[in-house]
Amino acid sequence: MIFASPVYLSLLALAAGIILLYFLHTRRQRHEVSALFLWEELPNDPRTRAARIRVRIDALLLLQLLVLVAVVLALAQPAFLTKKPRLAGLAIVLDGSASLRGRSADGRLAADLARSEASALLDRYPTTPVALLELSTSPRVLAPVSTDHERVRRAIAAWEPTWFGNGTGEDLTGLLASQRGTFERVVLLTDGQPAFSLPDLEVVPFSPGENLALTAFSVREDPSGIGSIAFVRMRNDTPSYREVTVRVSDGSRRILFPALIAPGEEQAYVLPFPTSVGPVFTATIDGADTFPADDSRLFSLARRTEWRIRIVGQIDRYLRAALASVGAVRFLEASDPTSADINVAYGVPLPAGVSGSVLLVHGSLPGVVEVGEDQEGDAGTLAVDAPGDPLLANVDPLDFVVRRAPVVRPLAAGVTLLSAGGEPVLWRADLPERRVVLLAPDPVKTNLPLTVDFPILVWNILHWLSLADPSAPPPALVAGEPIPFAPYGVPERLKDPSGHETEIDPNSVGFLAKAPGIYQLTTSSGAYAIAVNVDWNESPRPAGAGTVAPPAREGATNTLEAALLSAWPIAAVLALALLVLESAIYQRPGLPRRRE
Repeated sequence: MIFASPVYLSLLALAAGIILLYFLHTRRQRHEVSALFLWEELPNDPRTRAARIRVRIDALLLLQLLVLVAVVLALAQPAFLTKKPRLAGLAIVLDGSASLRGRSADGRLAADLARSEASALLDRYPTTPVALLELSTSPRVLAPVSTDHERVRRAIAAWEPTWFGNGTGEDLTGLLASQRGTFERVVLLTDGQPAFSLPDLEVVPFSPGENLALTAFSVREDPSGIGSIAFVRMRNDTPSYREVTVRVSDGSRRILFPALIAPGEEQAYVLPFPTSVGPVFTATIDGADTFPADDSRLFSLARRTEWRIRIVGQIDRYLRAALASVGAVRFLEASDPTSADINVAYGVPLPAGVSGSVLLVHGSLPGVVEVGEDQEGDAGTLAVDAPGDPLLANVDPLDFVVRRAPVVRPLAAGVTLLSAGGEPVLWRADLPERRVVLLAPDPVKTNLPLTVDFPILVWNILHWLSLADPSAPPPALVAGEPIPFAPYGVPERLKDPSGHETEIDPNSVGFLAKAPGIYQLTTSSGAYAIAVNVDWNESPRPAGAGTVAPPAREGATNTLEAALLSAWPIAAVLALALLVLESAIYQRPGLPRRRE
């Protein structure tokens, strides 16, 4: 036997103290007698002093001494020499993708199964150099190749799967190459067969349990301009028909519909959502299964969560009310041009240095468009020059009446949508650095504020002016993939789903979403909600095979080498058992024990 910490053996000297305290505590009992002379002629006790001491020793003292010995042995860390197989190198690869957060067919967490298998490999090869790797869309080295197995065990115990997608064969090859070692065995611990194969790769799969998943969810603006349309796809990976209720919500309104899905089938649904306001939508299905993370999904449209609008010039209450109806609006002071999403000029020209999109209401913008005096006489019939333009969606221009139309002089290339008396009434320009919309007449000289289409027209104008609309973000963003800032503007601040907010370097091109949820991004063009989901490929599918032990690869040397088999856990368990036995003997008077 070999002791890793023999200095602790000196604690065995405490046994003398235990024995001393025991004999000091146990004394002979005194008895009252009628007369001492009756005892004077009795012969002395024939027993020796040693015999009397043996009589006074009981089971409690022996148990206390045995507990001390067991504790000291555990602290000294005894080990026995044994023969164990040894490899030139072993690579343990943990599948770090989000599916490992689910449960296996027997109800255990897949991550716990992976930890157990990894620890079993360390027990089998106690002297082999081992590297612990994690494979996902963001692969990493958990513990570099080393013979320090305690360090590897700590890394295994602290490991948790990510929310990322599956890694590739190229990712795994790069991880192995980074260790610059020779690995006789490369073992991948995962919840299913990987989509790639490598010549020297051994796969230990864990069969996942039954699962019902939302495999896709997206929302787009309704082409009619009213509300939106949701797309939902579900898959039933159970052996029976499943009837579920799908709920789609935008935070204030929701739609529900029942669905019956056959076992092993996938179905898709298109759901009109005419009353939605967004911009964040949630789809959920009910029911408990092996992977709760795919029972709900998020989606965000390229709509601002807050509009920062700056009005310059005379404030018209009808226009202000129409602007406020588009959603969460914060009106800024006219003297604060830097933080506005949209600048609105009412009856005045805007300075040339103003940045961002512009809505001109009977106003001018130098170098882009000039508005002069009103023409004499009635403007005449309103003409629709671009009936299919998005600014006129769900708007009936024939209901508009313009009594006086001003003279308009466009200085930049643009599109006239409405005109009266040969002059543009509604005009827009899509410039490289901004978008500009001109409503030429003064609204008080029209019937626009009194029509039901006026708020719709303002809604269309603001959404078209949004800088995010021309290059909307991808329809499905997943954890583990970089998300660019370009569709949203120059980044300023980012708040993750946990509520932690960080300042962003304006020169940053994007960020990596480490977990699913809603990210709040503030940019130069507004505040946006970005929905991030778990990759739909991470929804586990049941496999026929259960957990299998990793077989030795053909050609592995399996050289036997002397190794130390640690015995301190046995001593620790023995000490605990002896303490329990001592307590039971002490507490139960029916058990044999001697008291003097």
